[in-house]
Amino acid sequence: MKSLRETLVASHVAAVAVAVLIFFSLNAFVRALVVPLSAIFDFLATAILIGGKPYVSSRLSAADELMLVPALFYLFTAAMSFFSAWLLSRWVYGVGSFACLERYRPILARRRNHA
Repeated sequence: MKSLRETLVASHVAAVAVAVLIFFSLNAFVRALVVPLSAIFDFLATAILIGGKPYVSSRLSAADELMLVPALFYLFTAAMSFFSAWLLSRWVYGVGSFACLERYRPILARRRNHA
């Protein structure tokens, strides 16, 4: 009887799961950067429009602090998704996430769709 690890390697389910987890990690990381980058864009646009440096408070306002909560949540989600992909690929294949996916590159390149 095959072990769970051997079954996952043979069915390629682990590689698909690693790819999906890496995609989720990238998605969460981009979402975490949206709020800070939009604030930087607003600051730069205001600076260009008024022709000088806009007023910047030395403390974060309550609204700014509340906007950081989702950004930190998305960063945590990105880290956990990437760690999960790494842990799964280490357990199943014995290598890191990207090295695991690199093994499937030649396999996918050889496939041809015959209609």
